[in-house]
Amino acid sequence: MEITPQEESMIKALREAALPPLFVLIRIRNDISNDTVNVEESRRADVVQTLEKYIRPLWDDYHEGNSKAK
Repeated sequence: MEITPQEESMIKALREAALPPLFVLIRIRNDISNDTVNVEESRRADVVQTLEKYIRPLWDDYHEGNSKAK
């Protein structure tokens, strides 16, 4: 999968902001999923599906960590 210059800039900006990885992935997923102007539908589906593969384990770890803290 090729990353466009716009996507690369967005990723760099989010890294520099030092945001939690789970937040960043969910934010990118939602932005791409809703971007019907700049991202082709077939590419949008591929990117969203790929991001969800990375989000799921982080989401599970996050919830597991919260349930142990209680």
